Amino acid sequence: MQHCHHGGIYSVNSQNNIRIDFSSNINPLGISKKVFEKLRSSIKLAYIYPDPKCIELKKKIIEYINCEFDLDINENLITGNGATELIHYFAAAFTRKKTLIPTPTFCEYELAAKRMKSKLVYVPPSDNNFQIDSDTITKLANNPDNEIGSVFLCNPNNPTGKFFRKEILEVIEKIDKKIPILLDESYIEFTVIRKEKDNNYFINLIKDFNNLVILRSLTKTFGLAGLRVGYALSTKENIQKLNNNLISWNVNGLAQIAAIEALKDKSHIKAARKNNISEKKRVFKLLEKNRKIRAISSDVNFYLIEILNEKTSTDLTSELLIKNRILVRDCKSFTGMNDKFIRVAIKTPKENNVLLESLEEAF
Repeated sequence: MQHCHHGGIYSVNSQNNIRIDFSSNINPLGISKKVFEKLRSSIKLAYIYPDPKCIELKKKIIEYINCEFDLDINENLITGNGATELIHYFAAAFTRKKTLIPTPTFCEYELAAKRMKSKLVYVPPSDNNFQIDSDTITKLANNPDNEIGSVFLCNPNNPTGKFFRKEILEVIEKIDKKIPILLDESYIEFTVIRKEKDNNYFINLIKDFNNLVILRSLTKTFGLAGLRVGYALSTKENIQKLNNNLISWNVNGLAQIAAIEALKDKSHIKAARKNNISEKKRVFKLLEKNRKIRAISSDVNFYLIEILNEKTSTDLTSELLIKNRILVRDCKSFTGMNDKFIRVAIKTPKENNVLLESLEEAF
């Protein structure tokens, strides 16, 4: 694996013809107006070297998280050029002979581990609704004969959109504490949970589990995919190991400014969440009428569609792009998935209607 296939308009050759991109799981409302204005007024700062330590950004992240215990901006936090950079830092710092990865999931974990010459041990889901198999993960990791050096977990998971609190907690609590765990929570703000403070449930565990690293992203939630901002939280010792791989000025100046402003604008996230919840409910109800596809329940702003007739995911992806100029994510490149699934992001009502009409036409 020399690269990792992602969605987005640059995943195809005909990006200029794309009308709507459903393959990218980012904020359906786009970039915040407040962030846009801040960037426009700050464009001259593109001439100046950015703060290599991202001090103001780190302060704002800590304030935004509002954890139940004190987090130090230097000892417990590292910022990155998107979450992906930090995935590779984690692999460089912690992967050993073998790496355990539940499937299907974000392919950058595999790529990062392979670049460190680590062999991959996959754990498939326990059912056709993509339930994570926490028992098998724990047993495999704790068996010394398997030589598992690290574990990658994604919660909510990409591409399934599933959020597992009980199962992920079981893994964290039962796994050998000598095995580092990267828990990727890039979509946590879009998870349908009862209380907003529950977003910090696993972050609050880093004080008790020295092997846990929590990863977050601002690119999805705040619509900053083109600027690339992510961060990770953990113990002082783990952050020091991640910092050993840090590249100078890894987060550019405009990205830092945009991220700080985005973290202030909580109303933008709330509006996006409201749209996602209502639209997903509406879209799923309408998709149930089509017997040739199955929309699989999801806890975030994207979901899987299983194709139930003879058509393949590549056939459908190509057809939607050519006939309707809309882009969805063909999931056949995900380890553990076949050519019967596409991934679709929740967009605005008008955009979702285009997808619904296109799927009706395709089937």
